[in-house]
Amino acid sequence: SHTYHGGGDLEKIKTVETGYIGVNWEAAGNYYTVKKIIHGATWDAEVHSPLDMPGVNIKEGDYILAVNGIPITTATEPYAAFQGLANKTVELTYNSTGSFAGAKTTIVKTLDDEYRLRNLEWIEGMRKRVDEATNGEVGYIYVPSTGLDGQSELMRQFNAQWNKKALIIDERFNDGGQIPDRFIEILNR
Repeated sequence: SHTYHGGGDLEKIKTVETGYIGVNWEAAGNYYTVKKIIHGATWDAEVHSPLDMPGVNIKEGDYILAVNGIPITTATEPYAAFQGLANKTVELTYNSTGSFAGAKTTIVKTLDDEYRLRNLEWIEGMRKRVDEATNGEVGYIYVPSTGLDGQSELMRQFNAQWNKKALIIDERFNDGGQIPDRFIEILNR
């Protein structure tokens, strides 16, 4: 199941790093609104949406009208306005209506990737689902691999739920690794 390739004549393509603000977008008239702010996990300080930071008052349902003064319209997809802005500080113009009249601005630092943020939100959603379905008696742990990162995640999530009557260890979409026996040994202890 582990197949690799490398070397040879590979075409080099120019990439433009896109900035992300940790939201699901929704077209509304000529502009986009923030349909949902991705919150990750409240217990995790690893990554947060730039809109989920102190002093940023953009809410779900608000319109993002411009980035660095350049309007964002539904004529293009919203990420077009964030090309070349990965890990950059940007000014967002926003309003509760699709109008620049009365609009406000805020400064945020974009992300270069939303994968981990969305992954943490998914893990937290699964943890809450298991907690609610079992009246808090069963814990949920997601293990992304059987490598060192997976072992770290196992221990981090286990330490917060060690006192549960049972644990669900979810390894779907696992990236593989080399130390699965170590997981069993840790859990057996």
